[in-house]
Amino acid sequence: MADTVILTSCSNLQEAYLIKGTLENNGINCFLTNENFSNLMPHYYGILGAGIQVMIDESDLEKAQQLTSSQSKVIEIICPNCHSANVTFGFGYNKVKKWFIVILSLFSWVPFGNIRKKFRCEDCKTEFENK
Repeated sequence: MADTVILTSCSNLQEAYLIKGTLENNGINCFLTNENFSNLMPHYYGILGAGIQVMIDESDLEKAQQLTSSQSKVIEIICPNCHSANVTFGFGYNKVKKWFIVILSLFSWVPFGNIRKKFRCEDCKTEFENK
């Protein structure tokens, strides 16, 4: 009997099911773990092995790695204002205002779901969301 190994960890369920479908279409048996925990606590992704894990037999590891590596694509984020690739991802330039909202929401028991991370061009200081 072959050992079961982790092929990869995914940050969301859609990505995990795409990988699972690709593997199963190519004859590799696999299953997913941590689905519920990762959906309930998405902010724990990457901490202590959290994330949706794609599990396969160790004998299929090399073939599965080849299939998934050909599937991954690198997407380069470009600033819409100056077309620079010097872009960072975070809470934006006005962090004081956002931390004030977080603290205020903690004291008032109102959720602060309206604070989203944004891309920020380091060259022209433009903040934008990737669409």
